[in-house]
Amino acid sequence: MIHYSEIEKTDNILFPYQKEMKHNVFTLWDSLDNIMVQMPTGTGKTILFASIVKDICIWIKEKHLSSHILILAHVRELIEQAADKLKNRGIDCGIIMRGYPVQLNRIVQVASIQTFMSIRNKERMAQERFDFIIIDEAHHSKATRYKNLWNMYPRSKKLGVTATPWRMDHTGFTELFDDIIISHPIEWFVKEGYLSNYDYISIAPNSTIQHEINSIDRFNVNGDYLEEELINRFDKDSIRAKLYESYNQFCRGKKGIIYAINRQHASNIRDTYKCRGVSIEMIDSLTPKHKRNSLLEDFRTGRLQVLVNVNIFSEGFDCPDIEFIQLARPTRSLAMFLQQIGRGLRFNKDKEKSLILDNVGLYNRFGTPMANRKWKFHFIGHEADISVYNDGSAITRDFVFGERAQDYEEGEEQMKLVEHVEGGKQIRSSDSEDSNHGLGDYNIFKKRGLYGICSRNNRTIIPPIYEDMHPYHKGYIPFKQNGKWGIMLSNGTIRVKPKYFYIGSFENGRAEVKNTIESESYWINEKLERLEYD
Repeated sequence: MIHYSEIEKTDNILFPYQKEMKHNVFTLWDSLDNIMVQMPTGTGKTILFASIVKDICIWIKEKHLSSHILILAHVRELIEQAADKLKNRGIDCGIIMRGYPVQLNRIVQVASIQTFMSIRNKERMAQERFDFIIIDEAHHSKATRYKNLWNMYPRSKKLGVTATPWRMDHTGFTELFDDIIISHPIEWFVKEGYLSNYDYISIAPNSTIQHEINSIDRFNVNGDYLEEELINRFDKDSIRAKLYESYNQFCRGKKGIIYAINRQHASNIRDTYKCRGVSIEMIDSLTPKHKRNSLLEDFRTGRLQVLVNVNIFSEGFDCPDIEFIQLARPTRSLAMFLQQIGRGLRFNKDKEKSLILDNVGLYNRFGTPMANRKWKFHFIGHEADISVYNDGSAITRDFVFGERAQDYEEGEEQMKLVEHVEGGKQIRSSDSEDSNHGLGDYNIFKKRGLYGICSRNNRTIIPPIYEDMHPYHKGYIPFKQNGKWGIMLSNGTIRVKPKYFYIGSFENGRAEVKNTIESESYWINEKLERLEYD
């Protein structure tokens, strides 16, 4: 019997948290075959699995085994990044991808999943012995090409690494992976200096653009907003002008990435910025390789300040001195949101902080980067109660009894600072310290006449931007905004939009609701179901 925990070697290049994760992987491999690892973007997943690969290579050579290691990814950037990291560790690997010669004599192979599982290569690859398989960005592993690996190599040890073990359909990953190892949250990495301090600046929940996003009811097969719908609504001169205004106000002269809807949108954003003197270019999957490499080199060296892109830098792009991220593409995908903002949170000693400009209100759906993501529930999937997913999936599931209340008043169009993070703490002035903190996990505090929620240790969870709030009760917080009441989850995600004249506090498992000033009151229970008795 092989004791995989004995393969592990001491690696002083790793940070302590990476050493802990590596130890957990080898230990779990003693009893399980398929392990998933979750680590936030920018915390060194590639460095972690490169260290694991090096240990396995040493073991294979010491034991004179014929085993091989396969590393799989779905985009060129990830494949080349993994090959570079391995080369830095003294490991020469073959690359199975279009444009590279096949070198199957090498112990380690880094492959494009598309090339590896192609009709031309699949049968040939099935004859190879890959006893260890590592899948980068493993939240894509539910795709058929990846799932076929389990049939091709049923006895191999598999490791999937990802920052976001999440799927929009909430099906989870337990059909492929036996268990998940979850790292520290983003808050811990910022506090310990592994990720950057940041300011998160967003549109208001009652802005016109947020109303427009909330009204979209056409989605693609994956459940995200339909691209055609997004272009029709948001690729307009007036909206692109507001994108530029917020960039000019907060990020002028800084190095950053803008996320656009599609090539048309990216091109129009580029032209809007360029005619105002910004050093900016666009890049997408159709950009020729030589031009892409030239643009990336100019960006890394500072000759180019801003890159506007379409899904190119959501995964696998490593440039720690990025100073800002601008979100110009609405999405319902928690994974896309966290992957994109993660590009700006990488630590760099010359960077005081990162700026995240959220021009499409993703914060209003997903909460802040520091929200407590319940990755275990996402990993499990449908077996878990959807209310614990903490991913914005419940935002459109309002309860409405009787006639729908009127929409908000004229929206607030100014970009506002939502969260300022320094050393892992959300900074507040002393006049916010009048909360009765320490009494529970979620406590109301008041600042300049507005209400928010802080934790037991007085860390702000929901910033003080609401007119009134009732106490937290079993996951829910009734709140008042623009004169109307709604209900949010404890991380700030809106569960019931503020459309009601009144929602009372929960007492004895129920809360009073009144749709309009003229309507009769009724009661809801802790599941937000209307009760048929007084």
